[in-house]
Amino acid sequence: MRGIQRSLVPVLLIVRAVLWAQSQPSFIYVESFRKGPTKIMEQTLEVDLDPGNPTCNIRVRDQSGRDRYQFVCTPQRVGSGDDRIIAWQVRLADKQHKIYGNVLMPSPDPTQDRTQVGWLDPGKFAKIALTAERVVRVDHFYCVFQVTDSHFVAPGQPYLDHMTVNIKFTNTMPHSAVRAKKDDKAPS
Repeated sequence: MRGIQRSLVPVLLIVRAVLWAQSQPSFIYVESFRKGPTKIMEQTLEVDLDPGNPTCNIRVRDQSGRDRYQFVCTPQRVGSGDDRIIAWQVRLADKQHKIYGNVLMPSPDPTQDRTQVGWLDPGKFAKIALTAERVVRVDHFYCVFQVTDSHFVAPGQPYLDHMTVNIKFTNTMPHSAVRAKKDDKAPS
């Protein structure tokens, strides 16, 4: 009897891992508070961030070719005088409406941002898993970003020394699951 129980333990662990993986969403979808008609020129980029190159500034042009948005990556450091990086934050600023420093949020008030879609946090208490794909609808386009690689300074320490982020700006929804939900809400 003990032999059967011992042989079932690995099987049960595998089943548990598969069920847990299936319960995790493949992506996070957020709608910005910005609901305008603006479309953008589509682009896909890969950004490598590290202590020597800790920021990114990407121009996003509207369909007429004008600089309209600025996608920015900023390191979140331990504290004043301590250059170690614990996470990165991304935001999308509207260059025509400077009052909106980050249109990736569901509300213009940062204190109301319960999703924290722009926080790329590897910590165990992060609201969104570090490698989860994030899809944000802004105006009439989508900003999609995902951490594809990260590395800590040393095992067991929370300080990052590298992160790779894939970023895509597109005018079409990249996931059919959300398209289907939106179609269900459409009046008939």
